[in-house]
Amino acid sequence: MVSLEHSHDPIVQRSDSGFSLLEVIVALGILAVGVGAAISLFTAGTAAHSRAIDRLKAIEISESVFAAIEGALRDGANIEDIQTSDLIPSVLKSWPGVKSEIAFSTIPKPDFVDEVVIRLSIRWISRGQQAEENFEQIIARSRSVRLLPE
Repeated sequence: MVSLEHSHDPIVQRSDSGFSLLEVIVALGILAVGVGAAISLFTAGTAAHSRAIDRLKAIEISESVFAAIEGALRDGANIEDIQTSDLIPSVLKSWPGVKSEIAFSTIPKPDFVDEVVIRLSIRWISRGQQAEENFEQIIARSRSVRLLPE
């Protein structure tokens, strides 16, 4: 009687199922590289998100300051009145920790009311470092009438 069992036959090889230790180590190395790359992307994305939030905050502050100045100019205030009033500090008190510098200049127009150029620098501390954004806006005086000779 012939046995059909080949377990003792040296020609027939058994195939072992499973992974060798070397294959597991290589797979873990590839996985570690992938996870490391993903973590660095998350870190870079978080930093970019924080910078974007800071810039949006600075834009919101500048729009508030420019709107307050434009309203004061429309109501008849001049540049000196705005600089000596508490208009800008009252706008900035809504954002603690924010400091600003503001500079005014005019673009004279012959025989017409001039335009006001406002340069605004906003500074704050973000993640332990000084951050700064600069803005500039031209505001035309709302009364575009001819100036009367004095």
